[in-house]
Amino acid sequence: MNSNSQIKRGALMSYVAIIFNIIAGLLYTPWMVKQIGKSDYGLYILVTSFLTYFVMDFGLGQTIARFLAKYRAEKQEHKVNQLLGITTRLYLYINLILLVVLIVIFFLIEYVFKELNPIELVKFKTIYCIAGLFSLISFPFMPLNGILIAYERFILLKFCDFISKVGLIVAMVIALYFGYKLYALVAINAIMGIIIILIKLFYINRTTNVRVDFYYKSRDLSKQLLGFSVWVTVIGIAQRLMLNIAPTLLAIYSGTIAIAVFSIGNFIEGYVWTFASALNGLFLPKVAKIVSSSTNRDEVTKLMIRVGRMQLFIIGVLFVGIITLGKEFIVLWMGPDFVSSYPIVLLLILPGLIPLTQEIAISLMYVENEVKFKAILYISSSIVSIVISLFLIPKLGALGAAIGIFIALMIFQVIGMNIVYYKKMKLDMGYFFKECYGKMLLPLGLSLGFGFFISNWFLASSFVLFTSKVLMISLFYFMSMWFLGLNVNEKGLIITLISKVRLLISNNK
Repeated sequence: MNSNSQIKRGALMSYVAIIFNIIAGLLYTPWMVKQIGKSDYGLYILVTSFLTYFVMDFGLGQTIARFLAKYRAEKQEHKVNQLLGITTRLYLYINLILLVVLIVIFFLIEYVFKELNPIELVKFKTIYCIAGLFSLISFPFMPLNGILIAYERFILLKFCDFISKVGLIVAMVIALYFGYKLYALVAINAIMGIIIILIKLFYINRTTNVRVDFYYKSRDLSKQLLGFSVWVTVIGIAQRLMLNIAPTLLAIYSGTIAIAVFSIGNFIEGYVWTFASALNGLFLPKVAKIVSSSTNRDEVTKLMIRVGRMQLFIIGVLFVGIITLGKEFIVLWMGPDFVSSYPIVLLLILPGLIPLTQEIAISLMYVENEVKFKAILYISSSIVSIVISLFLIPKLGALGAAIGIFIALMIFQVIGMNIVYYKKMKLDMGYFFKECYGKMLLPLGLSLGFGFFISNWFLASSFVLFTSKVLMISLFYFMSMWFLGLNVNEKGLIITLISKVRLLISNNK
């Protein structure tokens, strides 16, 4: 199957998985919170976010994807196994260090999380051990996604995401239904993760010529890998500090209730980001091929506009819906106790409207090994976010954390990154914004106005009435985009996609 088919089908499968996960998660999360309680839910969020500070791939996953895509674009297939030999040894060495670090941290838990009561501390230590063990087992297999991306096996990659999401929800519902609580949820996450690793290993072994060369050594290649991965590691650390440190700060200064309130905002932001980033990584091999054949930026800019416009079209309806109906939805979904999560949602999602449409520019930075600029901006963003949050959390709780994140994101990851794209990457950002946002601004603005009108027209007292409001706003959005925003090629792409879906449905009847 060619690259374009893999991208299209992989993207379609990704969106199917995401839509399922959003619908299932929205129905499942309030039920789960009710089953295990706010305190245990806060602990569940705390342990998963806390472990991400230490268990990361240190940039090697994206480094592998970048180098493999480059080797394949340059027809140097023999270097693939050599590269994987070096990176695999690095992962094993790092894993030993992580084991020691996680053991030391275990004995310091009660000194770090002083706001947790004795019962919460016991629970936290137990789920910390379960999640930590799985993290150590899965860590050496982090390169698998990079291999699948570089070999353009997007369908399998997204199929595994779908299986993982469906399996997790189904298994957790069954466990909670039969009375299992917090420990079972953490264990299910670990078991499902191991199953997905085995599926990817089997597929790569059967369908590619990838075989890890454990005996290959190269000082020059190792330097290149480390030079690139160090900056990607900084980016990874910065991203984790930005959102995942908030529950830790709230645990220190506010307690588990504040974590639960913040987590709802973080939960919705995560779904928006997941939906918008369904295409992430899919274009890395394509961008590598463009760069290897030409130094002209016009083709990259055109691809950036095409992908960016479709991304804006897709995420636009989410932003319009959340901004106009978000508060009403949270009250219906989680209850009036969580109404304070609404401003947190807005503060977390609004800065993402621009970066989420610039996947091609990000891919170009990775292909051309210019990620240090992104790393510097991201780590600056995280530091500023933490400093502001430390001042605001004691007074404003979860809202203070969200304000700190919003300010830092706008300064560094929105304004700063676009300056880098223009100055360093030589992309025509003025043309990009004109073609992508300028031509879609009118339908977006009209949809927001219509959304606020519908939101204030009548208060939805049930999900049936709320769904009717969602459908009205969505219909207005798609109609305004169709007549005022989309161009002929984009309309043709949508018509073709709808025809294929209808054909698939009719064939299955």
